[in-house]
Amino acid sequence: MELKLCPKHKIALVPNETKYGTRFHCRQDGCTVVCWDGSTSTPADYETRQARMLAHAAFDQLWRSGLFTRKTAYKKLSVYLGLKPKDTHIGLFDAETACKAKEFARGLLAV
Repeated sequence: MELKLCPKHKIALVPNETKYGTRFHCRQDGCTVVCWDGSTSTPADYETRQARMLAHAAFDQLWRSGLFTRKTAYKKLSVYLGLKPKDTHIGLFDAETACKAKEFARGLLAV
């Protein structure tokens, strides 16, 4: 398992098993940094996590509604954001990019 560090405190994040997989959190009191196991999630503070959750809520409607396949939705998002497909995972986005992804999805859903 890859060592994940808190970007604020430069200490190892602590793993915790959940029904969704391994969730890592900072053990420093008051720190809100967490991430998930795997290569599609980076440590994020509360603001970034909230932005990612809102982005997923909007973006996932694109493929769950049948408007696009999941693969096509991610390809379109990749082009819109100017990112390589391998870097187009909401769990990798900073808060600003997550907000752009949310607006992208909302724009397509409004059509």
